[in-house]
Amino acid sequence: MANVAVIGAGHAGVEAAFALAKAGVSVTLFSDEAVAPYFRPRLIAVAFGQTAATAIAIKPATAYEQAGITLKHEAVTQLDVSAKVVNGQAYDGIILAQGARPFLPKFNGVGAGRVKTLWSMEDAAKLQALSKPGATLTIIGGGVLGLEAALRAASAGLQVTVVELAPALLGGVLGNNAEAVLRAALEAKGIALKIGVSVAEIDEAVVQLTDGTSVPAEIVLCSAGARPNATLATNAGLLAEDGVRTNPDLSVAAGVYAAGDLARPTKQRPVCAVMRAMKMGALAANNLLSELAGNPGVAWKDPRLPLFMKVDDVEFHTLGDVRATDVIEERIDDGSDARVWKSVLKRGDSVVGLRWIGTRAGFADWEKQLPPQA
Repeated sequence: MANVAVIGAGHAGVEAAFALAKAGVSVTLFSDEAVAPYFRPRLIAVAFGQTAATAIAIKPATAYEQAGITLKHEAVTQLDVSAKVVNGQAYDGIILAQGARPFLPKFNGVGAGRVKTLWSMEDAAKLQALSKPGATLTIIGGGVLGLEAALRAASAGLQVTVVELAPALLGGVLGNNAEAVLRAALEAKGIALKIGVSVAEIDEAVVQLTDGTSVPAEIVLCSAGARPNATLATNAGLLAEDGVRTNPDLSVAAGVYAAGDLARPTKQRPVCAVMRAMKMGALAANNLLSELAGNPGVAWKDPRLPLFMKVDDVEFHTLGDVRATDVIEERIDDGSDARVWKSVLKRGDSVVGLRWIGTRAGFADWEKQLPPQA
Protein backbone atom coordinates (compact mmCIF):
# COMPACT_ATOMS: atom_id res chain seq x y z
CA MET A 1 0.00 0.00 0.00
CA ALA A 2 1.36 3.40 -0.98
CA ASN A 3 2.02 5.87 1.82
CA VAL A 4 1.41 9.59 1.15
CA ALA A 5 1.95 12.69 3.28
CA VAL A 6 -0.41 15.62 2.81
CA ILE A 7 1.05 18.75 4.38
CA GLY A 8 -1.64 21.27 5.23
CA ALA A 9 -5.16 20.58 6.46
CA GLY A 10 -7.10 23.32 4.73
CA HIS A 11 -9.60 22.81 1.94
CA ALA A 12 -7.06 21.53 -0.59
CA GLY A 13 -5.30 19.23 1.86
CA VAL A 14 -8.47 17.66 3.23
CA GLU A 15 -9.88 17.11 -0.26
CA ALA A 16 -6.62 15.48 -1.35
CA ALA A 17 -6.40 13.30 1.75
CA PHE A 18 -9.89 11.86 1.36
CA ALA A 19 -9.42 11.27 -2.39
CA LEU A 20 -6.23 9.34 -1.67
CA ALA A 21 -7.76 7.37 1.20
CA LYS A 22 -10.74 6.42 -0.96
CA ALA A 23 -8.28 4.94 -3.46
CA GLY A 24 -6.75 2.74 -0.76
CA VAL A 25 -3.67 4.84 -0.03
CA SER A 26 -2.30 5.18 3.50
CA VAL A 27 -2.53 8.92 4.23
CA THR A 28 -0.92 11.07 6.89
CA LEU A 29 -2.45 14.55 7.03
CA PHE A 30 -0.32 17.16 8.79
CA SER A 31 -1.99 20.14 10.45
CA ASP A 32 -0.17 22.84 12.39
CA GLU A 33 -3.32 23.67 14.36
CA ALA A 34 -4.60 21.75 17.38
CA VAL A 35 -8.22 21.67 16.19
CA ALA A 36 -9.93 19.62 13.49
CA PRO A 37 -9.66 21.12 9.96
CA TYR A 38 -12.27 23.82 9.40
CA PHE A 39 -13.79 26.12 6.79
CA ARG A 40 -11.50 29.12 7.07
CA PRO A 41 -13.89 31.76 5.65
CA ARG A 42 -16.38 30.91 8.41
CA LEU A 43 -13.93 32.06 11.07
CA ILE A 44 -15.50 35.50 10.76
CA ALA A 45 -18.80 34.25 12.17
CA VAL A 46 -16.90 32.57 15.01
CA ALA A 47 -14.94 35.74 15.80
CA PHE A 48 -18.09 37.81 16.24
CA GLY A 49 -20.10 35.22 18.12
CA GLN A 50 -22.59 34.14 15.46
CA THR A 51 -21.25 30.59 15.04
CA ALA A 52 -19.64 28.10 17.39
CA ALA A 53 -16.10 27.04 16.61
CA THR A 54 -17.20 23.41 16.49
CA ALA A 55 -19.78 24.19 13.79
CA ILE A 56 -17.30 25.07 11.02
CA ALA A 57 -15.41 21.76 10.78
CA ILE A 58 -14.89 20.52 7.22
CA LYS A 59 -15.54 16.94 8.34
CA PRO A 60 -16.61 15.40 11.64
CA ALA A 61 -13.60 14.56 13.80
CA THR A 62 -14.40 10.85 13.49
CA ALA A 63 -14.36 10.95 9.66
CA TYR A 64 -10.56 10.92 9.44
CA GLU A 65 -10.09 7.72 11.40
CA GLN A 66 -13.03 6.10 9.63
CA ALA A 67 -11.40 6.90 6.27
CA GLY A 68 -8.06 5.54 7.44
CA ILE A 69 -6.42 8.96 7.52
CA THR A 70 -3.86 9.66 10.24
CA LEU A 71 -4.42 13.28 11.27
CA LYS A 72 -1.25 14.62 12.89
CA HIS A 73 -1.48 17.94 14.70
CA GLU A 74 2.19 18.52 14.08
CA ALA A 75 4.05 21.30 12.29
CA VAL A 76 6.27 20.11 9.45
CA THR A 77 9.80 21.38 10.01
CA GLN A 78 11.70 19.04 7.69
CA LEU A 79 10.94 18.46 4.03
CA ASP A 80 13.25 16.67 1.59
CA VAL A 81 11.59 16.77 -1.82
CA SER A 82 13.97 14.50 -3.69
CA ALA A 83 13.88 11.77 -1.03
CA LYS A 84 10.18 12.43 -0.22
CA VAL A 85 10.92 12.69 3.51
CA VAL A 86 8.71 14.62 5.91
CA ASN A 87 9.81 15.11 9.51
CA GLY A 88 12.22 12.20 9.23
CA GLN A 89 9.82 9.71 7.62
CA ALA A 90 9.94 8.60 3.99
CA TYR A 91 6.78 8.51 1.88
CA ASP A 92 5.85 7.30 -1.59
CA GLY A 93 4.34 10.68 -2.38
CA ILE A 94 3.79 14.13 -0.94
CA ILE A 95 1.13 16.79 -1.51
CA LEU A 96 2.00 20.30 -0.40
CA ALA A 97 -1.11 22.23 0.61
CA GLN A 98 -0.01 24.78 3.21
CA GLY A 99 -2.34 27.41 1.84
CA ALA A 100 -1.74 31.09 2.47
CA ARG A 101 -0.96 33.50 5.29
CA PRO A 102 -2.60 36.88 5.88
CA PHE A 103 -0.75 39.86 4.49
CA LEU A 104 0.11 42.30 7.27
CA PRO A 105 1.70 45.54 6.05
CA LYS A 106 4.17 47.38 8.23
CA PHE A 107 2.18 50.06 10.07
CA ASN A 108 3.54 53.12 11.83
CA GLY A 109 2.58 54.35 15.28
CA VAL A 110 2.69 53.26 18.89
CA GLY A 111 -0.36 51.05 18.36
CA ALA A 112 0.93 49.19 15.32
CA GLY A 113 1.57 46.06 17.38
CA ARG A 114 -2.09 45.66 18.32
CA VAL A 115 -3.29 45.06 14.75
CA LYS A 116 -5.11 41.73 14.50
CA THR A 117 -5.56 39.32 11.61
CA LEU A 118 -8.27 36.69 11.19
CA TRP A 119 -6.83 33.57 9.61
CA SER A 120 -6.81 30.92 12.34
CA MET A 121 -9.00 29.62 15.14
CA GLU A 122 -6.61 31.28 17.57
CA ASP A 123 -7.12 34.61 15.79
CA ALA A 124 -10.89 34.18 16.00
CA ALA A 125 -10.75 33.48 19.73
CA LYS A 126 -8.68 36.61 20.36
CA LEU A 127 -11.10 38.78 18.39
CA GLN A 128 -14.11 37.27 20.09
CA ALA A 129 -12.65 38.13 23.50
CA LEU A 130 -12.26 41.77 22.44
CA SER A 131 -15.51 42.21 20.52
CA LYS A 132 -17.92 43.58 23.08
CA PRO A 133 -21.05 45.56 22.12
CA GLY A 134 -20.17 49.22 21.76
CA ALA A 135 -16.49 48.62 21.07
CA THR A 136 -14.97 50.53 18.16
CA LEU A 137 -13.51 48.41 15.37
CA THR A 138 -11.54 49.66 12.37
CA ILE A 139 -11.11 47.17 9.53
CA ILE A 140 -8.27 47.81 7.10
CA GLY A 141 -9.34 46.38 3.75
CA GLY A 142 -12.56 46.50 1.77
CA GLY A 143 -12.47 43.10 0.12
CA VAL A 144 -14.94 40.25 0.60
CA LEU A 145 -13.59 39.16 3.98
CA GLY A 146 -13.23 42.70 5.27
CA LEU A 147 -16.82 43.55 4.36
CA GLU A 148 -18.19 40.35 5.86
CA ALA A 149 -16.25 41.07 9.05
CA ALA A 150 -17.72 44.58 9.10
CA LEU A 151 -21.28 43.32 8.74
CA ARG A 152 -20.91 40.59 11.33
CA ALA A 153 -19.22 42.95 13.77
CA ALA A 154 -21.96 45.55 13.30
CA SER A 155 -24.56 42.85 13.89
CA ALA A 156 -22.77 42.03 17.15
CA GLY A 157 -23.12 45.64 18.28
CA LEU A 158 -19.69 47.01 17.46
CA GLN A 159 -19.10 50.44 15.94
CA VAL A 160 -17.36 49.67 12.66
CA THR A 161 -15.28 51.66 10.17
CA VAL A 162 -13.85 50.17 6.98
CA VAL A 163 -10.72 51.78 5.50
CA GLU A 164 -9.92 50.93 1.89
CA LEU A 165 -6.91 52.33 0.05
CA ALA A 166 -8.31 51.70 -3.44
CA PRO A 167 -10.94 54.06 -4.89
CA ALA A 168 -13.51 51.26 -4.86
CA LEU A 169 -14.55 48.33 -2.69
CA LEU A 170 -13.87 44.76 -3.82
CA GLY A 171 -11.20 45.83 -6.27
CA GLY A 172 -13.77 47.63 -8.41
CA VAL A 173 -15.56 44.51 -9.66
CA LEU A 174 -19.00 46.03 -9.08
CA GLY A 175 -18.58 49.16 -11.18
CA ASN A 176 -19.80 52.55 -9.98
CA ASN A 177 -23.56 51.96 -10.04
CA ALA A 178 -23.71 48.58 -8.34
CA GLU A 179 -21.12 49.64 -5.79
CA ALA A 180 -23.23 52.65 -4.84
CA VAL A 181 -26.07 50.26 -3.97
CA LEU A 182 -23.72 48.12 -1.86
CA ARG A 183 -22.26 51.15 -0.08
CA ALA A 184 -25.74 52.31 0.85
CA ALA A 185 -26.55 48.86 2.25
CA LEU A 186 -23.38 48.88 4.35
CA GLU A 187 -23.99 52.39 5.65
CA ALA A 188 -27.57 51.44 6.52
CA LYS A 189 -26.06 48.89 8.92
CA GLY A 190 -24.13 51.69 10.64
CA ILE A 191 -20.80 50.92 8.96
CA ALA A 192 -18.65 53.97 8.20
CA LEU A 193 -16.71 53.78 4.94
CA LYS A 194 -13.38 55.51 4.31
CA ILE A 195 -12.57 54.82 0.66
CA GLY A 196 -9.51 55.99 -1.24
CA VAL A 197 -7.43 56.71 1.86
CA SER A 198 -4.81 54.68 3.69
CA VAL A 199 -3.50 54.37 7.22
CA ALA A 200 -0.91 56.94 8.25
CA GLU A 201 -0.33 55.52 11.71
CA ILE A 202 -2.03 53.58 14.45
CA ASP A 203 -2.17 55.03 17.94
CA GLU A 204 -3.39 53.52 21.19
CA ALA A 205 -7.06 54.22 20.55
CA VAL A 206 -7.39 55.69 17.04
CA VAL A 207 -6.26 55.11 13.48
CA GLN A 208 -4.85 58.19 11.75
CA LEU A 209 -5.61 58.35 8.03
CA THR A 210 -3.66 59.95 5.19
CA ASP A 211 -6.42 62.49 4.56
CA GLY A 212 -5.78 63.99 7.99
CA THR A 213 -8.81 62.46 9.69
CA SER A 214 -8.84 59.81 12.38
CA VAL A 215 -11.24 57.03 13.34
CA PRO A 216 -11.77 55.47 16.77
CA ALA A 217 -10.31 52.00 17.00
CA GLU A 218 -10.23 50.05 20.22
CA ILE A 219 -9.77 47.06 17.91
CA VAL A 220 -7.90 47.11 14.58
CA LEU A 221 -8.35 44.23 12.14
CA CYS A 222 -6.24 43.99 9.00
CA SER A 223 -7.99 42.26 6.10
CA ALA A 224 -5.59 43.19 3.30
CA GLY A 225 -5.41 39.89 1.48
CA ALA A 226 -3.10 36.91 1.75
CA ARG A 227 0.12 35.53 0.35
CA PRO A 228 1.04 31.89 -0.40
CA ASN A 229 2.56 30.15 2.62
CA ALA A 230 5.67 29.06 0.75
CA THR A 231 8.38 29.12 3.44
CA LEU A 232 8.61 25.35 3.86
CA ALA A 233 8.65 24.82 0.09
CA THR A 234 11.32 27.42 -0.60
CA ASN A 235 13.48 26.10 2.24
CA ALA A 236 13.25 22.73 0.51
CA GLY A 237 14.57 24.25 -2.72
CA LEU A 238 11.33 24.70 -4.65
CA LEU A 239 10.79 27.77 -6.80
CA ALA A 240 8.27 30.18 -5.34
CA GLU A 241 7.13 33.26 -7.24
CA ASP A 242 3.77 34.44 -5.89
CA GLY A 243 3.16 30.78 -5.13
CA VAL A 244 5.09 27.57 -5.67
CA ARG A 245 5.61 27.12 -9.41
CA THR A 246 4.35 23.74 -10.56
CA ASN A 247 4.14 21.83 -13.81
CA PRO A 248 0.73 21.92 -15.54
CA ASP A 249 -0.26 18.71 -13.73
CA LEU A 250 0.57 20.34 -10.33
CA SER A 251 3.75 18.31 -9.86
CA VAL A 252 6.92 19.95 -8.57
CA ALA A 253 9.10 16.82 -8.52
CA ALA A 254 8.70 13.06 -8.93
CA GLY A 255 5.92 12.01 -6.55
CA VAL A 256 5.47 15.53 -5.14
CA TYR A 257 2.55 17.84 -5.95
CA ALA A 258 1.29 21.22 -4.75
CA ALA A 259 -2.33 22.33 -4.45
CA GLY A 260 -4.52 25.12 -3.18
CA ASP A 261 -3.52 28.69 -2.35
CA LEU A 262 0.13 27.61 -2.35
CA ALA A 263 0.27 26.34 -5.94
CA ARG A 264 0.85 28.37 -9.09
CA PRO A 265 0.53 26.13 -12.17
CA THR A 266 -0.33 28.99 -14.56
CA LYS A 267 0.67 32.62 -15.03
CA GLN A 268 -2.33 33.63 -12.93
CA ARG A 269 -1.46 34.37 -9.33
CA PRO A 270 -3.03 32.01 -6.78
CA VAL A 271 -6.51 33.06 -5.70
CA CYS A 272 -7.69 32.28 -2.18
CA ALA A 273 -10.96 30.54 -3.00
CA VAL A 274 -12.46 27.43 -1.42
CA MET A 275 -13.75 26.06 -4.72
CA ARG A 276 -10.36 26.42 -6.38
CA ALA A 277 -8.56 24.82 -3.45
CA MET A 278 -10.87 21.82 -3.33
CA LYS A 279 -10.71 21.19 -7.07
CA MET A 280 -6.95 21.51 -7.02
CA GLY A 281 -6.58 19.18 -4.03
CA ALA A 282 -8.63 16.53 -5.78
CA LEU A 283 -6.62 16.87 -9.00
CA ALA A 284 -3.29 16.71 -7.18
CA ALA A 285 -4.40 13.50 -5.46
CA ASN A 286 -5.64 11.93 -8.70
CA ASN A 287 -2.49 12.89 -10.60
CA LEU A 288 -0.30 11.44 -7.85
CA LEU A 289 -2.31 8.22 -8.01
CA SER A 290 -1.84 8.17 -11.79
CA GLU A 291 1.89 8.66 -11.41
CA LEU A 292 2.14 5.84 -8.85
CA ALA A 293 0.33 3.63 -11.37
CA GLY A 294 2.69 4.67 -14.17
CA ASN A 295 0.17 6.84 -16.00
CA PRO A 296 0.27 10.53 -17.02
CA GLY A 297 -1.68 13.14 -15.12
CA VAL A 298 -4.15 15.80 -16.21
CA ALA A 299 -3.28 19.48 -16.58
CA TRP A 300 -4.89 22.00 -14.25
CA LYS A 301 -7.35 24.48 -15.72
CA ASP A 302 -8.32 27.55 -13.71
CA PRO A 303 -12.07 27.50 -13.04
CA ARG A 304 -14.34 30.49 -13.49
CA LEU A 305 -14.72 31.68 -9.91
CA PRO A 306 -17.66 33.70 -8.56
CA LEU A 307 -17.10 36.54 -6.12
CA PHE A 308 -19.94 36.68 -3.64
CA MET A 309 -20.99 37.39 -0.08
CA LYS A 310 -24.21 37.14 1.90
CA VAL A 311 -24.66 38.32 5.47
CA ASP A 312 -28.31 38.58 6.50
CA ASP A 313 -29.98 40.84 3.90
CA VAL A 314 -26.78 42.29 2.45
CA GLU A 315 -25.40 40.33 -0.47
CA PHE A 316 -23.65 40.55 -3.81
CA HIS A 317 -22.89 38.02 -6.53
CA THR A 318 -20.55 38.48 -9.48
CA LEU A 319 -19.25 36.17 -12.18
CA GLY A 320 -17.40 36.39 -15.45
CA ASP A 321 -15.53 39.34 -16.97
CA VAL A 322 -16.45 41.79 -14.23
CA ARG A 323 -13.03 43.48 -14.38
CA ALA A 324 -13.03 43.97 -18.14
CA THR A 325 -12.99 47.50 -19.58
CA ASP A 326 -14.23 46.59 -23.06
CA VAL A 327 -17.78 45.69 -22.00
CA ILE A 328 -21.12 47.47 -21.83
CA GLU A 329 -23.17 47.22 -18.63
CA GLU A 330 -26.90 46.78 -19.00
CA ARG A 331 -29.19 46.95 -15.99
CA ILE A 332 -31.94 44.34 -16.13
CA ASP A 333 -34.03 44.97 -12.98
CA ASP A 334 -36.67 47.70 -12.98
CA GLY A 335 -35.01 49.87 -10.34
CA SER A 336 -38.08 49.84 -8.09
CA ASP A 337 -36.07 48.56 -5.09
CA ALA A 338 -33.17 50.84 -4.18
CA ARG A 339 -31.47 47.94 -2.37
CA VAL A 340 -31.27 45.82 -5.54
CA TRP A 341 -29.13 46.00 -8.65
CA LYS A 342 -28.96 43.42 -11.41
CA SER A 343 -26.85 43.96 -14.48
CA VAL A 344 -25.25 41.99 -17.26
CA LEU A 345 -21.97 42.87 -18.94
CA LYS A 346 -21.94 42.48 -22.70
CA ARG A 347 -19.21 42.27 -25.28
CA GLY A 348 -21.05 42.76 -28.50
CA ASP A 349 -24.19 40.63 -28.26
CA SER A 350 -22.67 38.15 -25.81
CA VAL A 351 -23.25 38.26 -22.06
CA VAL A 352 -19.82 37.88 -20.45
CA GLY A 353 -20.36 38.99 -16.85
CA LEU A 354 -22.95 39.42 -14.11
CA ARG A 355 -23.32 41.89 -11.23
CA TRP A 356 -26.09 41.29 -8.69
CA ILE A 357 -26.62 43.29 -5.45
CA GLY A 358 -29.25 42.63 -2.77
CA THR A 359 -30.55 39.37 -4.23
CA ARG A 360 -29.54 36.25 -6.10
CA ALA A 361 -32.90 35.77 -7.82
CA GLY A 362 -32.37 34.96 -11.47
CA PHE A 363 -28.59 34.78 -11.22
CA ALA A 364 -28.36 31.07 -12.03
CA ASP A 365 -30.46 31.50 -15.18
CA TRP A 366 -28.21 34.25 -16.51
CA GLU A 367 -25.11 32.29 -15.51
CA LYS A 368 -26.07 29.71 -18.13
CA GLN A 369 -25.73 32.37 -20.81
CA LEU A 370 -22.06 33.02 -20.11
CA PRO A 371 -19.79 31.58 -22.81
CA PRO A 372 -17.78 28.46 -22.00
CA GLN A 373 -14.35 29.05 -20.54
CA ALA A 374 -11.55 29.12 -23.06
